Amino acid sequence: MGVIAIELSLESALSPSGFLGHLAYLLLVVSMIMRRMLWLRIFVILSSIAGICYAIFILTDPVSVFWETTLIAVNILQFVISAWQNSRARFSPDERRFMDQHFSGLPTGQQRILLDLGEWSNLPAGAILCTEGVAVPALYYISSGQAAVAAHGKPVGVCASGSFVGEISVSTAAPASATVTMTEPGLLWRIEAERLRSVMELRPQIANALKASFFVALRDKLLRTNMQLSVLAGSDK
Repeated sequence: MGVIAIELSLESALSPSGFLGHLAYLLLVVSMIMRRMLWLRIFVILSSIAGICYAIFILTDPVSVFWETTLIAVNILQFVISAWQNSRARFSPDERRFMDQHFSGLPTGQQRILLDLGEWSNLPAGAILCTEGVAVPALYYISSGQAAVAAHGKPVGVCASGSFVGEISVSTAAPASATVTMTEPGLLWRIEAERLRSVMELRPQIANALKASFFVALRDKLLRTNMQLSVLAGSDK
């Protein structure tokens, strides 16, 4: 009897009538590899629709129909909430430039949430943003102004407007690798280190956007540093 049951199960699983069941799970698997929440929800809804068809026409299972329908309703509700947040979001010119430069792929509502977790302030020349060997207290974005970067007491670079300061140290809780000091007055956005790490744990969509932006910022800094070193090496010859 056990062998016969297994054979029947395999036959059912591989039959044309099992296609909808396979499709439902295939779409669910595809949703799990989507990097954007919008597409993840779309594929979950498609998976649920296929699951409902399978439950109605093949299984005649009202329980599955109920839960698949509930899953669709929850995802549609999330679409509505996201659209409402996006429609209410408003940005100043500095905020808009910041978001367009570093978080253009993040939904508008999520951009507003991220901005509201930090604060804007005007800092004078001489303000120290982070100190070499000391835990970085906050992530900074320089909207205007300029900062000097020094390591072991020697200048190693400059952070111009549009740059992040402390992005790697803040996200990893490692000490700062250099001291960064404002060389002229500027407008900066800052978010406390602990708050940033909490956001990255609790909000995956914002966390992914931050990681991508940090990667690009680090790449650009390395390229600028290499160019500066090449110029210095050429001047020594």
